[in-house]
Order: sequence, then C-alpha cells, then structure tokens
Amino acid sequence: MWTSGKKIKNGEAASTQNRRERRDHSKIVIISDIHGNFDALKALPDDYDELWVLGDLVNFGPQPAEVIEFIQEKASLVVRGNHDDAVAFNRDPRCSAVFGRAAQEVQKYTASVLTEDHKGYLADLPHFHWARRGRWTFYLCHAVPSDPLYTYCAAESRAWAREVSLAGSDFLFVGHTHNQFYLQLGEQSILNPGSIGQPKMGSPRANYAIWENGSVVLHSYEYQVARTSARVRSMPVSSEVQEFLIRVLETGTVPKSNTKRIHVKNQGA
Repeated sequence: MWTSGKKIKNGEAASTQNRRERRDHSKIVIISDIHGNFDALKALPDDYDELWVLGDLVNFGPQPAEVIEFIQEKASLVVRGNHDDAVAFNRDPRCSAVFGRAAQEVQKYTASVLTEDHKGYLADLPHFHWARRGRWTFYLCHAVPSDPLYTYCAAESRAWAREVSLAGSDFLFVGHTHNQFYLQLGEQSILNPGSIGQPKMGSPRANYAIWENGSVVLHSYEYQVARTSARVRSMPVSSEVQEFLIRVLETGTVPKSNTKRIHVKNQGA
C-alpha cells in the first residue's frame, strides 16, 4: 500500500485504519451553560472519548472555580460564552431583563472567588472552534456563528438556514438558550444540548447530548439540586437574587411573578 509517496507496511496500514475507525466511532459528550453549578457537572456520566463545552462555565452558580478546573482537566474543546467573557473582562453579559440583576450581583461574587489564572483561562477561550472527526466536520460556538456570544435563536427560527450556511460544517453545535434541541436542515445538523447547570426545559434535570458515529442523542439526568440550592443561599448576594436562582434551579422555569412561571424560550441568560 502506498500513500503520499511513502511505502506503508501491512501492520502499519492496519494500525492506521484502526485509528481512523476509532476516530469515526468516537463518543463525544457535548455540554453547555454550566454556570458555576459544580454539583450538576460532576454528576455528568463520564463514559466518553471526548468532552466538548459550548460556553458559560461561570456566573449564577456558587462554584465557578471548581467548574473551570474540571473543564480544564476533562474537556478537549471549549468555546467562550457571554458570561465567561463578562467575568474575564469585567463587562456586561447582555442578559435579558429578567436575569439582569442576578447576573450583576453574582458576577461580582464570581470575580471575587476566581484567581487571575482562572480569569486568564476564560479570557483565552476562543469564540468558536472548527473541528473534524473522521469524515464529519463541526462548528462550535456559544450562540450563533454570526454573533458567537449574544444572539438568542430559538429552535423554530428561520435564521438557522443562514447560520448553518455561515458555519459551513456538517454539524453546528450551539448553546446559550438553555433549551435542548436537534434540527436537520438538508445535509447539515444543528444541536443545542441544553444546559447542565441551569436547565430551563420545565424540569431540574441537567441536559446534555452525545454525538457518536454521525448520530446525535439528547440526554438528561438527575443531580442533587437541593445541595446546589443550599450553596446558592450561602452566596453573598441579595436574598431576592438567591430565591430567584433557586426557583430556576428547582423548577427548570423562569419566575415571572410570585404566582406565575414561564418557559424560558424568550428569557435568555
């Protein structure tokens, strides 16, 4: 067998083929929007070949440092989210109004417990990643390719046709909305794994996805929400913000008033 003018021995050829097949059949876990919720993150099933992270490691949750260190150790691809950017550079994450006060108060706490090395890691995260695994190509970003940090794009939006065109890949992986979905537009696919640390699908279960051999499966799992809620109550933020964040965690919905809760589709964090 010959390739690129170099003779390959039979055993070496077989080894090359085996490596290629392993890459084609690798199991990739995709997560997003951890938001400092280490209890949820550490309960993530770890039977994967690679871990890819679509941003927002920090803010809203009580253990941002532990989350960053876990991701530094475990993840092979990570992109920057709007809250990672805000904490790293001390600027507005541009949340929706309903999350504005919580974001502002918890951002101060988050910045106070992170080291300069933690913040440097967040500052160095790229806005997007392009990757190839086997015969498939991938584009990873937090929001959308045309605006990697901020734009909210619901599953039913017609804007996805333009966004997958900009991505130019077989798979486009995004987060940001905390809503889990998988779409196919022609020969291209769009995946949002939902949120690990602040789910907003009407359930407190943490959401993630698995890509394997060209197929995607959406998953969720239970974790000790009560433990995270107790940690939120110990954070040095106002009691109103504490209770708001705990209700989001415990219900998987966004409190609209004292009597109503709403689905988060248009209430981005």
